Amino acid sequence: MTFPYPQNPTDWQTAYTRDDAYRSFGKYARHFENVFFGGVVIIAGFIAIRSFPVVAQLISRYLGKLAMLPRVSVSILITFLLAFLVAYVGLQMIRSKAFGFAKLFFTDFYLPPESVEPGRVIQYRLYGKFKLPPPFTMFIQFKYIMAKDGGFARADQWPVWMARTLGGPLILIVFDGCALYVERGNRFSRIIGPGDKVPFLEWYETVKYVVDLRPKVHEAKFDAWTKDGIKIEIKARIECRIGDPKKKDPEGKLVFPYDPIAVKQAVERYALRWPTCPEGEPSEFTWIDAAWGQVTGIVPGYIGSRMLDDLFIANRNGGQILSPDAVQDIFTKLNSATNGFGVYVTDFQVLETILPEAVEKHQKEYWMAEKQSVAKIADGRTKAFRIREQEEARADAQYDMILELAKGLNKNQNGRFVEPILLSFARVLDQSLQDPLMRAYLAKETLDTLEQLQEILGHRLENNDDGNSTAQIGSAIKTIRD
Repeated sequence: MTFPYPQNPTDWQTAYTRDDAYRSFGKYARHFENVFFGGVVIIAGFIAIRSFPVVAQLISRYLGKLAMLPRVSVSILITFLLAFLVAYVGLQMIRSKAFGFAKLFFTDFYLPPESVEPGRVIQYRLYGKFKLPPPFTMFIQFKYIMAKDGGFARADQWPVWMARTLGGPLILIVFDGCALYVERGNRFSRIIGPGDKVPFLEWYETVKYVVDLRPKVHEAKFDAWTKDGIKIEIKARIECRIGDPKKKDPEGKLVFPYDPIAVKQAVERYALRWPTCPEGEPSEFTWIDAAWGQVTGIVPGYIGSRMLDDLFIANRNGGQILSPDAVQDIFTKLNSATNGFGVYVTDFQVLETILPEAVEKHQKEYWMAEKQSVAKIADGRTKAFRIREQEEARADAQYDMILELAKGLNKNQNGRFVEPILLSFARVLDQSLQDPLMRAYLAKETLDTLEQLQEILGHRLENNDDGNSTAQIGSAIKTIRD
């Protein structure tokens, strides 16, 4: 075959064109017709030679009076025409019978569905289409198939079955969000995707897969074990797609990016999953299953490296399974694992975590007790802070009052109301200096001065000494004020 195996992905879309289809398609019909008519001529000549004496005798008997016609030439011509007619009818009957046997063999060998007519398939592939000059080309067109929404439109018609089983030539109309994985002789041939260039399916090419390029969502449950040996049932959801979503179509005509290399890598990730029971049927392991397999490997690994409390209690080694940091960490690891086969994870969520009933009950009781303990500690700190603020405010007030009393005594020049003021002052000092918070609040120098002032006031009230005591009080007041 002249069809080249295209190594360059940029050549995959137009590696086989309409002109190639006309050229390769017509030659099979020409070969067939040449062989057929050659056989007719050979058989007709053999019959003409064998039957020429009889035909010549009949001609001379009935056409003997026609002197203008050469009898020998007329005899040969009529003999050959009769022989050709007999040979053609005979071979045509044989060909019709052979065509019937071909349809029976085709049906027994390929087992096509009831909607497929073997005769139409054989005639289409055998006779093909002949290229006519414009505008007559519109009357002779190739069959076409349409790929959209992850499958073929009109999938029950024979062109789709032929594309999957036998090959082309067929026009491939690929809509946005789809791509075709094409094989040739059970070997990868090329990837055909959407675009303005109309691709053709070659004679020996078959469509192996119709790949959906739209984002896919997979949601399921799986089990994982923590570092301390507790089983957790995880329900997660993953959204992924083939090809990097950041790569946009440069022409802006495609909604879903199309990357032929990524499609090839994703499809070649397909495998066959054998059943676990003898009665089961093997199933296909697709690229979505491969992406989900990374989830069931990475998430249990993350959970298995942490204790149960680390997964659900905040500020516990930073490992909460539902925290944004944990989800982002798993998301990054998933993309690192799936990008190797052309799949990109666009979203990952942990929807639900289910613990064993006994473990959940015990953990709830433990977490509730720990929560109450934390709440009590916080409440005690709040009360202590409130008391401290109140006492500090009272100490500030007493301190300001002492200063004001001291200023009043200093201004009292004539000694009026000295005794009542001194008595009140002494009581305030007694009460203030007995308060531990007040003693802790005042500076050491101020505290020593107030204690001296207390002794002086007490001595004066007992001895009623106005001389030295007044001078000492003034000095102490000046110290407090400074």
